[in-house]
Amino acid sequence: MVKQKPQNESTSLKMKTKDSAKRVPLKTRVDQHIIRLQLEMGCGASSQAFHPVVVKHDRPSDSEQLKSCLKNALGDKKMVILELGDRDNDWIKDARCKDQQIVMVDCKALYEEQMKNPKAKHIHPDLSDQGDIEDRLYKLQKRIGNSPSLQIETFENWGETQAIQVISSSPTTKEEMQMLVLAASEEGLRVRCAGTGHSWAPLFADSKQLLIYVKDMKSDYKDGSRIRISNRKKHEVDIMTGVTTGDFKKFQIKNKLHIPANVILDVVQMVSVVATGCHGVGRDANAPSDNVVKMRIIGSDGKLRTYTSDDKEMLRAISANFGCFGVIFDMTIKLIPEVIVKVENRYMDLDDLFFNAENIQKLFEENWSIEIFWFPYNSLSLFDYNPKNDDVWIRVINKETKKVKTATQTYYDWKEVKDYLTGEAMAIMSPVIAGNPSLTPLYAWSTFGAIKNIIYPSGTQYQELPHAVHFRQYIEKAPVYDMEFAFDLKGDFHRLLKIIQVVVNKVDHYEEKDEYPLNIALEMRMMGYSDTLLCPGIIGNPAFGGSGHVVYIEILSVVDTKGWEKFCIDVGREWMALDGVPHLAKQWDFLPGVEEHIYKHMGQHIDAFKEQLTKSGADPNGMFLNKNLRKLLRL
Repeated sequence: MVKQKPQNESTSLKMKTKDSAKRVPLKTRVDQHIIRLQLEMGCGASSQAFHPVVVKHDRPSDSEQLKSCLKNALGDKKMVILELGDRDNDWIKDARCKDQQIVMVDCKALYEEQMKNPKAKHIHPDLSDQGDIEDRLYKLQKRIGNSPSLQIETFENWGETQAIQVISSSPTTKEEMQMLVLAASEEGLRVRCAGTGHSWAPLFADSKQLLIYVKDMKSDYKDGSRIRISNRKKHEVDIMTGVTTGDFKKFQIKNKLHIPANVILDVVQMVSVVATGCHGVGRDANAPSDNVVKMRIIGSDGKLRTYTSDDKEMLRAISANFGCFGVIFDMTIKLIPEVIVKVENRYMDLDDLFFNAENIQKLFEENWSIEIFWFPYNSLSLFDYNPKNDDVWIRVINKETKKVKTATQTYYDWKEVKDYLTGEAMAIMSPVIAGNPSLTPLYAWSTFGAIKNIIYPSGTQYQELPHAVHFRQYIEKAPVYDMEFAFDLKGDFHRLLKIIQVVVNKVDHYEEKDEYPLNIALEMRMMGYSDTLLCPGIIGNPAFGGSGHVVYIEILSVVDTKGWEKFCIDVGREWMALDGVPHLAKQWDFLPGVEEHIYKHMGQHIDAFKEQLTKSGADPNGMFLNKNLRKLLRL
C-alpha cells in the first residue's frame, strides 16, 4: 500500500460542549472568539478611546498589484495589514499606530491563484528499486501480523528539507511498539521515529527503512493519562512520547509546576524537544534535557530499559540521545514551583543595540531572560535602506516576587485571534515571497508594522511562565528554513557584536545586489549552559572551560527562499570562525567542513556519548542510527 503523508498542520481544534466534544475548524473557532469578545465589549464597540482608522481596502490579484499597493502605502506613510478575506476589523482595535491610517490588503485572490498552481517540489525522494521496499514491507508485516499496520509513504518534514520514501507505522501500545522494533531488528531494518517532523537536519529514517510515528502512543500508567505527577514532593512529572509542548503547557499551568525553559512552539512533541537537545531562554536556565531524571527506552531487542539519575554519566547521554538508544517510551523530568514573570515588549534602534557593546551587555546582565528579534527591512523607505535604521524587538522577562494580577483569559483569547490571523497571512504570503523575492522588503516592512503596533506592542503583562515561554501560536501554519548556532558568551560582548554583525552586514551586502535570502528574522536568546553531551549548550559548561552562559542565534526564511543555502554558507563560515557550533536539529549538514568543526568543539562529548551508547547494550548493531548520525558520530 502506497500512501502520501498528509500535512502535519492540524485543521481543527476540539471545542468541548456540555454534551460532547466536537471538531471545530480553526477558522470557526477564531470567528467565535471574535463574536464573543465583541459581545463582552458591548456589540463590538471598543472600550478604548482611540480606534484606528481603516482608510482603504485593497484586493490585489497578482504579485505586481500587491507590490504597487504596498509601495503606495509606504509612500503615504500608512500602515498595512495583510489578511485572507474581508474580516471584521475588531482584532486591530488596540493598534498603537497613533495618527497613522491603516490599509487592509485582502490577499484572497492571490491565495486562490496560488491554489490553481500546485507548488513545485524542490526535494525528491529516491523512488528507485520499488520491488525492494515492497518486499521489506511484506516480510515485516508477515512477521508482526496484522497490527500495527505498515505502509509505504513519502515522508516530508515540516520545514521541507527532507523527502524520503519509507516504510511507516503508527503503533499505539507499548506491546505493539516492542513487537515492531524487535521484528525490524530481525529483518535487518534501521529504525527512526518522527513526532511532528519539526527537525530540519536529516535525523529521520533513511530511504526504504522504517519510520515510526509516536503521536498516538498510549501510556502504561494506571490512570491512563499521558502526563502525570509521579512525585509531588520532588516536583517530578512523567511525560509520554507523543505529548506536545502545548499539552505540557496546559498541565504546567493547571498544576502550578513549571519547566524553567522550553521552546516557543506549542505543537512539537516534548520528548522530541528533549531528545534533540533543544533550548529555551533564561540567564540561569539550562536546556530542557537537563531536567530529565529518568527515561524509559525500547532497545533493539524490543525490551523496555530504564535509565535513571543513579548513573549520571549515562543520563548525560540519554537525555539528548537523538534516538540513538532506541524508541523513547516516556521520561520523567524535574520541575519547579509556579513562577510568575513580568513580560515587557520593547523596541530599540538596531544601531543602539547591535553596534553598542555597553548597551547589549547591560540588557543581558540586568534581566533574567532576553529574546531579541530583528526583522530586516522594517525601516524601509522609498529612497534607501540602511539596516542600522531598523528597529529591534526585545522581549524582556523577569521573575516577579510580589503578588500581581496576571493576564486575563480575554487577553489570551484576543491573542489567539491575532496569532491565527497573522499566521494565516504569513502562510498565504510565504510562497508569494519565495516566488517574487523583490517583494521581500515591502512585505517585511508591512509585517513588522503589525508586530510592533498590533500583535506585540510596547508594554507589560504579568504571566505564568509557560504562557511567556510559548508566546506565539500557529507558527506551524507557515513552514520556514532555520539555521542556528550556539556560542559560548565568554563575557565578551564585543565578540557578540561581531557575531550579530555577520548577519547584518550580509543582509546589507545582498540587498545592494537586490537579493533577499533572509526574509523573516534573526532571533537571539541567552541561557545558562547544558550538561547533556549532544546539546550544543555544553560548550558553555564551566566544567569544560565554558563561561557558564551560551547565546543561541538563528536566522529564518520562508521555505523555497532563493539563495538561502548560499547565504547560510556565507554566514556559517564566519560563525564557525567565531567558534559557533550548529544546533544539531536544524540546518547545518550542507555547510562545508561542518562535521570536522563540530568534532573540534564537541569531540570529547561525542566520544563520551558513544562510550555510553556501547555500555548500554541498547543497540549493538546500530539499527537506530541513520547515515547522517553515523557520519556525525564517526561510527
